[in-house]
Amino acid sequence: MSAREQILGKMEALEQVNHPGDFKGASEDFDFKAALEAVGARVLTAEALEIEFPGRRRYEKTMDGLSLAEVEVLEIDGEFGVAENGAIWLTEEAMPHRVAPFICQHLVINVSKIVPNMHAAYEELKKPSSSFGLFLAGPSKTADIEQSLVIGAHGARSLTVVIRA
Repeated sequence: MSAREQILGKMEALEQVNHPGDFKGASEDFDFKAALEAVGARVLTAEALEIEFPGRRRYEKTMDGLSLAEVEVLEIDGEFGVAENGAIWLTEEAMPHRVAPFICQHLVINVSKIVPNMHAAYEELKKPSSSFGLFLAGPSKTADIEQSLVIGAHGARSLTVVIRA
């Protein structure tokens, strides 16, 4: 018996598993702040933000991407946060340029709406408000072949989130 026939024979002997059916909903017991901290971000109050980054400013849409390379602290608004994983939905309208969240040194995102999970997030995205958007979760991270985690290697070195009511 060939190896192929052996594999196919074992597959035929497997017990059939029925499809689980339609999605029934996911837990809504997620902590947005804890999820942000798990991905390397931090959460500050508006008052603490003033102390941490007193010289920050908002940048105009007219700036080109290369001039943003000199930006130390960029503050933008997120559409909503996802409590399940700490991701924040950003749209082109909130950024001075598409490269902005990746080229600045420190990124500050204001969020006033939080959805419980990615299923709810995709429901929000059914109401398109922009031609470009992305989910961003935490500061830039990478790990080399030695499994050493480096924060800020390819983008913002830090992400600070302010949850606004």
